[in-house]
Amino acid sequence: MDLGIRGRVALVTGGARSLGRADATTLAGEGCAIAIVDLDGDGAAQAAGEIEASGGRAGGYACDIRESAQVQAVVARIERELGPVDICVNNAGLIYTVAQLKDMKDEDWELNLAVNLTGTYKVTKAVFPGMRERHWGRIVCMASIAGLMGGFGQTAYATSKIGLIGFAKSVALEGARYNVTCNAIAPGIVAPNAKLSPLYERMVKRVAMQREGEPEDVASAVAFLCSERARYITGAVLTVTGGMDLFTF
Repeated sequence: MDLGIRGRVALVTGGARSLGRADATTLAGEGCAIAIVDLDGDGAAQAAGEIEASGGRAGGYACDIRESAQVQAVVARIERELGPVDICVNNAGLIYTVAQLKDMKDEDWELNLAVNLTGTYKVTKAVFPGMRERHWGRIVCMASIAGLMGGFGQTAYATSKIGLIGFAKSVALEGARYNVTCNAIAPGIVAPNAKLSPLYERMVKRVAMQREGEPEDVASAVAFLCSERARYITGAVLTVTGGMDLFTF
């Protein structure tokens, strides 16, 4: 199936590894030029190099998405080197500050919101005006099943992810008349990062399919939402969970 996005320029944050890398590779396979933006500049360059070695067009860019000046500078550089950004996949995020509310450090709360929510805002804000002017754009925000259901010991993470859903729906409204869509994906547990959790086995038992997802499972959903096939879908929240959000027994 042709997704109709060959030649589009896609910016993927957190694209140096894991889920973001799968997103970048999948969109490259659809013929997009890929800008991999990551705090790990070397990792971003390596991931971009692999795409180019496979015949694609890509660039790797170091950026701390918490810093407005860095975001604006890197988007300007991407547009000089690859072209105007048509697709923005806000994948960058963190989850490793697990603690019950009574034990949570203020700095961990602030870090979750700064990266997961405010970072997404800053990147989207940098590319959104151009999409509106060109009357074409696709924005995907990486939420989480924790944002929809909450998570024990994940107050900061879950709050940032439900915030992303409100953000995506609001951006969808502002882009709708300009052919710019914005949707959120809420993954469940995805390898290999899921195995780092001390609750891994318990979480898998909650999944209707009784297994974790693979990065490619989420990346395929991302590619669809970025495509012409999804041109009439905006403000949606797509769960990719293997049925983790269903009542199971």
